[in-house]
Amino acid sequence: MNWQRASAPAATKAAPQRWSAATIALHWLSAVLILILLGLGWLMVHGDLEASTKFDLYQLHKSLGFLGLALLALRLGARLVQASPPAPPAMPPWEHRLAGLAHVAFYLLLLAAALTGWLLVSAAIVAIPTRFFDLIVIPNLVRPDASLSANMAFWHYVVSRLLVGLLVLHIAAALKHHFVDRNDVLTRMLP
Repeated sequence: MNWQRASAPAATKAAPQRWSAATIALHWLSAVLILILLGLGWLMVHGDLEASTKFDLYQLHKSLGFLGLALLALRLGARLVQASPPAPPAMPPWEHRLAGLAHVAFYLLLLAAALTGWLLVSAAIVAIPTRFFDLIVIPNLVRPDASLSANMAFWHYVVSRLLVGLLVLHIAAALKHHFVDRNDVLTRMLP
């Protein structure tokens, strides 16, 4: 998938040498949010918590999940309007393609995490409204359905584990570019 800017031909406008401030901010906001969501998810499932605390964490997790969905939409929009910095000259084409596939996988997994979570709570037999930071009620996508809720719980778990794996790979690749390849792939995403 080519993420180059659709509005300007490559011949008339040179690709930027680093990401824009907005793209960098969205990247790091998303990174922090993903880590918080993964941590909260682990704590909700494995933590020895009082029922009221666990309930509050689930509500916070749902609100942050919807915030993540909004950030994903913003990031996708930014990728459609901003040209990507060029790959380092010494970077093999296969590695560049693999990096592009990893980014697409991130977007798809983040979307899948949000949708499976939304379907999970929508189909729950115990109808607890999802209140986005206690401001508005997010509508359910489906009617209560125990089987669908259980399936979505399974897939939400699987997607979260895939995200952890891809996150580790992403960090390892960024560190490889910085310390082994000694190129600017990491530094052009730093503020």
